[in-house]
Amino acid sequence: MSLLLVGATRQPGIFLITGNIALFTGCILVWVGLRAFFGRTTEHSSYLLGAAFSTGYVTLIGLNASFNTRSLFCSASLIVMFLLCLQTLLHRTQNERHSRHAYARRMAISGLCLLLAGHLGRVIILSSQSATAQPESLRAIHALTTYLVPLAGTVLFFPALLLMYFERIKDQLLISLGAKQDALETQTRFVEMFSHEYRTPLAIIRTNLDILQHKLQGDRQMMTPNLEKMQRAVGRLVEVAETAVLSDPRENAKIGPITELFGLTEFLQATIGEASEFWSERRPRIELDCQADCQINGDRQLLKTALLNLLDNAIKYGPADSLVALQVLLQGDSVRITINDQGPGIPEHELDLVYGKYYRGSRTRMVAGSGMGLYLVLRIISQHAGGIGLSNRSEGGTCITLTLPLPKQEKGA
Repeated sequence: MSLLLVGATRQPGIFLITGNIALFTGCILVWVGLRAFFGRTTEHSSYLLGAAFSTGYVTLIGLNASFNTRSLFCSASLIVMFLLCLQTLLHRTQNERHSRHAYARRMAISGLCLLLAGHLGRVIILSSQSATAQPESLRAIHALTTYLVPLAGTVLFFPALLLMYFERIKDQLLISLGAKQDALETQTRFVEMFSHEYRTPLAIIRTNLDILQHKLQGDRQMMTPNLEKMQRAVGRLVEVAETAVLSDPRENAKIGPITELFGLTEFLQATIGEASEFWSERRPRIELDCQADCQINGDRQLLKTALLNLLDNAIKYGPADSLVALQVLLQGDSVRITINDQGPGIPEHELDLVYGKYYRGSRTRMVAGSGMGLYLVLRIISQHAGGIGLSNRSEGGTCITLTLPLPKQEKGA
């Protein structure tokens, strides 16, 4: 507001011209922001308003218009903007449901009314000055309308805008929290359904596979490999089902690993053997280089799921008879497990994206998959306070690095 009063006794300079145009532009932005806040668009009207004010104000400067004339033009322009803001707020009030939002809006409307009153009073006083000389009694009223009333309106209006904005953010956060709670309830229902509806059919399939294998004595050499592979697949599904049930959030205060102390070398050897049998038709060569045995404290089933996912990827996306090399190294208070494969590798720009849910790399989309493997691995390793890293090998293929913390007795050893 003070920019409009500077230079009453001299020709305005570039600072005053720029300041008044910037002030009016700021009012336009407030109006555009209000409309956007309530889901309404302005199209090109904001540009037209800004261009009209700038053209009119610069024209008055060029014509050497008096200070009163320039002030009348500025106040009239601001009154138009305040009326537009008031119309936006009043239009929304009819649909308001939340009392806190209604309070903030009424506060903003009160501030706009004071701003309008101040500038209307200023227009009236300036118009009366054009016909007669300014009486001494009007100076106090002029000061009141020029300074105090608009100041009071500004003090009410802009904090009310901030209050409405913060209340909107609060509502959005509550909606987001509600959506997450709904998602958790959906997951809980899925676990319940998985527990009651899938475990029984899997047990039936497993039992009938055993019966079928027993009956097919004559074709044993031909049928046994296929039956054994189906049995292993069903066994993995049963393990996943049991892990899901044990991780049911209804049974625990929070979802987390069920930890136990076990030897890493024996665990890796057993998991490698299971992966080799499951992918026997691809004849993978999985080598383990364990320079030092150690024990780790973690959820054996979850870590097995993570490691099998990584081995599955290394075998599935690599050529038949490919080499998958595992190496175990102790590094201070942690153990590092590296898995090197001979697959197609991952483009550099996708190395951070492949951890995303349902994301599939551009070089692996010709092979069946769900895009959930690395997402699950990352969650499981994170639950164990570990880390995972991906990189491309210079000779081809991918290098996966897992880092897991050692228990206290291993750290001191």
